[in-house]
Amino acid sequence: MKKGLLAGTACTAICLALTQQPMRAATLDDVMARLDALERNNAKLAKENAQLRDRVNHITSRPAPATATASAPKGNPVQHAAVAPSPAPAPEHAIVSIGGAPIYSKAPGSNPFIDNTTVTLYGHVDLSGDVFNAGVFDQGTKFGVASNLSYFGVRARHNLAPYGFPGWAAIAQFKSLVEVAAVPTERAAFGTRDSFIGMETPWGTIKAGKSDTPYKRSTSKFDPFSATLGDYNSIMGNTGGDLRAEFDWRAAHAVWYESPVWNGFQATVMASPGQNTARDNSDFALGDFNCPATSSRGSGSGFPLTSAPEGCTDGSYGNLYSASLTYNQGPLTAIAAYELHEGTNRTGDEAVTPLSNGGVLVVPPGAVGIANEWAAKLGAGYRFNDGIGTLQLYGIYEVIRREHTVADFNERSRDGYFLSATQTVGHWDVSASWAHANASPGSPGTGVFNTYTVTPPAGSADFALNSVDSSADQYAAGVKYHFSPFASWYLVGSFLRNGPGAHYCLGASGHGYAVCGRDANNNVVAGNKAKAVTTGLTFDF
Repeated sequence: MKKGLLAGTACTAICLALTQQPMRAATLDDVMARLDALERNNAKLAKENAQLRDRVNHITSRPAPATATASAPKGNPVQHAAVAPSPAPAPEHAIVSIGGAPIYSKAPGSNPFIDNTTVTLYGHVDLSGDVFNAGVFDQGTKFGVASNLSYFGVRARHNLAPYGFPGWAAIAQFKSLVEVAAVPTERAAFGTRDSFIGMETPWGTIKAGKSDTPYKRSTSKFDPFSATLGDYNSIMGNTGGDLRAEFDWRAAHAVWYESPVWNGFQATVMASPGQNTARDNSDFALGDFNCPATSSRGSGSGFPLTSAPEGCTDGSYGNLYSASLTYNQGPLTAIAAYELHEGTNRTGDEAVTPLSNGGVLVVPPGAVGIANEWAAKLGAGYRFNDGIGTLQLYGIYEVIRREHTVADFNERSRDGYFLSATQTVGHWDVSASWAHANASPGSPGTGVFNTYTVTPPAGSADFALNSVDSSADQYAAGVKYHFSPFASWYLVGSFLRNGPGAHYCLGASGHGYAVCGRDANNNVVAGNKAKAVTTGLTFDF
């Protein structure tokens, strides 16, 4: 019995062994096939690796050109990017391979990406929330959100030293207003702000395009509340009050020169041709679709016409000349500046206006007319270390004149004053300012009383402005907290006292909008007392 079981078991084992032999053979064939495929793939990879090593060895075997050591960028690494080192010229174009694709430079030598050219993207964002009251009978307290001189720009500098011009560089800039809060119009077209092409040399820089005038730039840092409803241009640089600061201007189609800084002194001069086909400067300047001396859609601009058949008669001028001499050394700042607007056309002020009391204001032809307007100012500043931080003080004396105008109708001649103080403690700035406009000799305008309960019709006139005092004062105070050199928060309060014949505005020439003495039908409500509180954030990049 046992022998029978053993014989059966042996037979079964032999049968199983014979039936599994082909299966093992098949599995070994698969393995060998896979090993052969891997060997072929490895051979292909080895060949490709060898080719890549040859390419790398070919590139790295070239002698490296001597380059200057670039200094570390200071401040904002985007806005203040270092200029690329200038390589010694090589006889052939440099090649760099990325992913097997060659990239060629546009000039001989190394540094194939930027070719001695630094391109910088930069910008400034200022957005505020405002509470204001124009002090006009039908306006009341309002709330607003404004983007205040927010801008975006591109600037480029091309170093010409490697091409045989040491100390020379070609420069260009395109800069645009950005309407962060308001609906954009052509006011925010690319190039609306300082834009130019120019050349830096060892003897100074010459530029052509459009730019803030030297007169404007000379004291721009004096105002701690720039672009807020406490901006000093409510009065400073503003000849007759209202929306426009004629001597806080960006000149179009201009050419200007900036000298090197010598022992703290720098001179800047600018000329802007009027290029007006009308002898009285009453047409658009050639190439423009705006009355000269006005901003797009601004007061006196002639918008939306594509020509000026009715005439640009509200401040349009011909040639502009502007110059400044500044001194900045240690804690002391000093400036002197002058600007001339030739042939300023204000014939639109000449009219016969009936008054509500039965009288008539007559401004006869030629009483205002076409005449030169000019401004001059002296300014100084000093910075003290007072133990708790730094105290910065500034002051300006300004003279504005219109020539050959009958005194009774001359609202464009007056003196002005400005003082500001900023105490810095840690991250905080605490500032205050005062601006004053002396009364002008006269005025061609009219106003309505500020006592109505129902808004009078457009064009109403109750009294002549030249019969009352036109002086004005503006007061502002505020704080600013600096999160970093590039981000801050501010809170500003301002108050504007217009004399009974004055009509200056808060926020002129800087804020997203101005707060003026106008009723709902745009009648002038002179003598108003405007006040505002504004808070906002700024960010520079």
